[in-house]
Amino acid sequence: MAVLTSDTRRMPASIASDAFVGRRVTIERSLVCAGAGQFPVLARGGDVLAIALRAGGDHYGLGGTLATTWSDDGGRTWSEPIDAAPRGSDVRNPAFAILPDGRWLLAYWRAGTRCYPGGTWRLPEPIAGEPDLFVVTSADRGRTWSAPVPQRSEQLAWASPYGRMIACGDALVMAAYGPPIGATQPGTENDARASDARSAFDAIVLRSRDGGATWGDESRVLAGASELALCAVGDVLVGAVRRAAGDTAIVTSRDAGTSWSEPVAVTREGLHPGDLCVLAGSGKLLLTFGRRIRPLGCGALISSDRGATWSNEVMLAGDGIGNDVGYPSTVQLDSGTLVTALYFARGSGAEWGELTCQVLHYDESLVA
Repeated sequence: MAVLTSDTRRMPASIASDAFVGRRVTIERSLVCAGAGQFPVLARGGDVLAIALRAGGDHYGLGGTLATTWSDDGGRTWSEPIDAAPRGSDVRNPAFAILPDGRWLLAYWRAGTRCYPGGTWRLPEPIAGEPDLFVVTSADRGRTWSAPVPQRSEQLAWASPYGRMIACGDALVMAAYGPPIGATQPGTENDARASDARSAFDAIVLRSRDGGATWGDESRVLAGASELALCAVGDVLVGAVRRAAGDTAIVTSRDAGTSWSEPVAVTREGLHPGDLCVLAGSGKLLLTFGRRIRPLGCGALISSDRGATWSNEVMLAGDGIGNDVGYPSTVQLDSGTLVTALYFARGSGAEWGELTCQVLHYDESLVA
C-alpha cells in the first residue's frame, strides 16, 4: 500500500478550450493526471475536491487499480494520485464519497484473475463465489487506507459499484450493477459484445446506516441497465442510468429508492454514462454525460422539473480522438463554478498525452 510522505504538487496545467452552447465559447480546462484517469468520480468536502480514478493499467488489465487525488484550489492543481489498493487483481469501477466527518469512502469491484482466462478479459460467469465488492476508508486524504471490508450483494451474483455515494434520509446510498443471482449471461471477450452482457445486468441501490462500514437493504432500480448516477432533488431521488442499448435514461423514486419509475430516455445511443448535480443558483438539475459518438467528449442537459423534461444539449468538450472517453462527474463550488472531471484514453486537443484525466471549469450560467 502506498504511503505519501510529503505533499507533491504539480505546476498548474490549464488551457482554454472550446464549448458549444448554440455558439462557440471558451472555458478553462485543467489536467488532473496523465497516464492514468479512467472512470473518475469527483466528490467535494468543504473546500477540498477529490477524485477516485483508475491507475496502473489500460481500460482492462490485471495491473490496474484505483487511486485518489485531491485539490484545494477549486480543481486547478491536483496532488499526485496514490493507489488505494494493491495492483495485480484488476481493482476497478469506483463508487466514492467524502463523508461529513471528512473521511473518504471508496468502494470498488476486484475483478481478479477469474476475469482473465488465458490472459484475455472476460466478464465472470454469474455464479456466486468469493466477495468481489470491497469498501475502504481514508482519514488522511488518501495517503493511507483501511483494510478492505468485503461485501456481498443480496441480489447480484457479482456487484460492480458506480458513481458518487449520496446521503438519503438516515442512510448512505450507493449504486451498483451486475447479473442477478441465478441468471445466465453471455461472456464478453471484447467491447463489441458488451451490450449483450449489459442486457443481462440489473442496476440496484444498496444502503448503509453505519457510515459505509456495511451495505445491504437493496432495491432493484432497472433490469437491462448498468452504470447508475444518483442525486437527491428535494424529496425525490433521481437516477441517470446507462441502458443496454447505449443511451442514458432517467428514473425517479419518491420513497428513498425503494421503488422506481419507468425509465425515460433523454439521450441518443452512444451518449453515456451520465452524472447528476443540483445547481445551487437555480435549483435546476444538470445532467453531464459522455459523448462516445462524434464529436467525442462531454455533453450536458438541464432540467427545471426534476428530470421530467430537458433542454437542448450543451457541448462542454468535443475534442476526443477515440471513443474511449467521458465518464463525467460534476460538482459545484461555493462560487457557483461547476467542475466536471472526465477522461480521454486516446488523446484530446489538449495535447497532454493519450490517457489523461481532465477537469472543465465553467459558470452555471453557461448551462442554466
